[in-house]
Amino acid sequence: MHFESRKHLLEYDDVANEQRKTIYKYRNELLDENYNMREKISQNINEYVSSLQNDQSLIKEDLDIDIQALKARIASDLNLDFNENLEKLNMQELLDKLEVFLNESYDKKMSSLDDLDRKKIERIFYLQVLDNAWREHLYQMDILKTGISLRGYNQKDPLVEYKKESYNLFLELVDRIKFESIKLLFSLSISEKNADNLEQRASEQNEDLLKSSSENIKTQEAKQVEASSKKVPRNSPCPCGSGKKYKECCGKSGPKRGLLA
Repeated sequence: MHFESRKHLLEYDDVANEQRKTIYKYRNELLDENYNMREKISQNINEYVSSLQNDQSLIKEDLDIDIQALKARIASDLNLDFNENLEKLNMQELLDKLEVFLNESYDKKMSSLDDLDRKKIERIFYLQVLDNAWREHLYQMDILKTGISLRGYNQKDPLVEYKKESYNLFLELVDRIKFESIKLLFSLSISEKNADNLEQRASEQNEDLLKSSSENIKTQEAKQVEASSKKVPRNSPCPCGSGKKYKECCGKSGPKRGLLA
């Protein structure tokens, strides 16, 4: 019974681990100084514009886009005033014009920064969005795993259902990262006066990220040293914080010798 329980937990963890590998791989790409942030932001803008075409709240009864609702959405999401003449344009022409407008508006906003500072700011704020979205995603995955076993009462395999639901959550995570990143970058107020302050804020957040990672590593190392230096009763909780007994964690040893081996 315990073996089957551990087996199912491992299968659930494997699903989350595959998503974790994908996110961390992409995060490492963002940390690379040679990564083309501007191209990525341009792709996100393109996908944002494409999503507006499928938004039913912007479609009128004649299956055409409601221009006033579209302008209101752009103002709400990106804090931009889209005052272009769009009355005689078909849907594709309208979307193309909107994409050009967003790219030009973004480049104009960032024009007061040099290339190095611009990449640094884009990278830091993009990482901030990714980390926040990933933490929220892990919380949702834990909630999903808690109640997924009840699907068995409906003659469904809980593991298969967990894979389906977690995949949909992951797709939502990717879309949320793309949208929130451009929303945050468009909301920045950049001028020659506050460019230095914004760069300093980005640098401080970068240092906090590195410091947090370093502190976590040092904490784990300290726990391991403490656990190895103190003699802990075998049935007591392990000092490393794993939640297991000491004899089942850091106190494990090789095969015993003697009559009771």
